[in-house]
Amino acid sequence: MNPLSKQTTRPSLALLLCGLSLLFFGCRKSPDASVGEEGNVLRKVILQTDWYAQPEHGGFYNALLKGFYKEAGLDVEIRQGGPFSATSERVATGQVHFSLSTTDQIMLLAQQGLPLIAVYALMQRDPQALLLHADSQVNTWQDLDGKKIMALPGASWIHLLQNKFHIRFDTVPLDMGLGRFLIDKSFIQQCFVTNEPYFLEQKGVQSKTMLIADSGFDPYRVIYTNRQFASDYPELVRAFVAASIRGWLDYIENAPVETNAELYRLNPANKPEFVEFAMVAMRDYQLLSGDPDLGEFHARVSQKRMERNMRDMVEIGVLNKPLPLAAYITNEFLPPDIQQAIAESEVE
Repeated sequence: MNPLSKQTTRPSLALLLCGLSLLFFGCRKSPDASVGEEGNVLRKVILQTDWYAQPEHGGFYNALLKGFYKEAGLDVEIRQGGPFSATSERVATGQVHFSLSTTDQIMLLAQQGLPLIAVYALMQRDPQALLLHADSQVNTWQDLDGKKIMALPGASWIHLLQNKFHIRFDTVPLDMGLGRFLIDKSFIQQCFVTNEPYFLEQKGVQSKTMLIADSGFDPYRVIYTNRQFASDYPELVRAFVAASIRGWLDYIENAPVETNAELYRLNPANKPEFVEFAMVAMRDYQLLSGDPDLGEFHARVSQKRMERNMRDMVEIGVLNKPLPLAAYITNEFLPPDIQQAIAESEVE
């Protein structure tokens, strides 16, 4: 299955969700607590993923299974997502504490008034890409002119590609499957580089991808939370972020057998060969680490990069006006050493 599941919030819901969020947080109690096996108090935290359990979530399951969250004083529940997860609404209304998205989506939700804030750049490069047959004559962004692409409706990159490269192409709604691609040699669709190419290969179909981040539109894939929740429980957010970073670095470096076994159990589509493919893709595309030659590293957020992405989105009318960085993302919940490294990288 395609891991794409970002739910774009309908503008008509924005004010309602804000009101619900204020109502919820105005009368809420502190996060539930339980007593761990060693007698320590654990605070309940819910992470809602953006799709069914897959290697793209492996670091979180790794932190859970290896006890990193418990060591940080957290009792973490990971809820699997799916095509109708409505994750932003769940975080905005306090039903869950954390979820995943991209910085461009968080910008749009912030513009609509939802009280959301990104607190951890999980991936330096977003795995979203265009999927083409290996012998397709489309090799550059300009080659997309006049083509038809199956894509997630409302995706920012659609307008950005057309504007930047002075091209026009039609889109049809993404159906989360590969059926149409298999029967049409000219078909182009949105995908994850960690996912669909593997399933096509299993069917004997050779494909190629064009990573959207290579076009110059390069949002971060992030973990976000409710702004009021982060304000009221900053130490909890810091603990969750630090343990998640620990879980991800261990997962991508060591591919723990027990963590992958849990992915197999939770999602039967996670065969060992697929998990290996996804992990190799994450390493090869430097999704988590970024490119060291560009000064990138895990969890880094570049202010210049965000400002460039924002200018692009304002230019094409996706954003009404520029937003300050603090309106949608912050580094304050990262471990101090990472904050220091980010500050130093901005000076260079």
